[in-house]
Amino acid sequence: MEKKWCLLKESDGARGEAGKKKIYEVRIEGSTLRCEWGMAEKTSRQSSVQTFYSENAAMQQALDKVYAKLDKGYKLAFVV
Repeated sequence: MEKKWCLLKESDGARGEAGKKKIYEVRIEGSTLRCEWGMAEKTSRQSSVQTFYSENAAMQQALDKVYAKLDKGYKLAFVV
């Protein structure tokens, strides 16, 4: 199973006033969960990788991350 969520949020402070955004991507590849975040206009971002015992466990953790970001004001840009 492969799935990807992309979430965007207006940046804080001067960056936000200039129309810049933050990005948070959550991606599942089998039982592996990959997250990337940073400035939307930059290609280099921070990342984390977690491997779970099953695809269902990875999916549950991915959904938890997506809902947590939505609660913090991120907007869902797309899901594939």
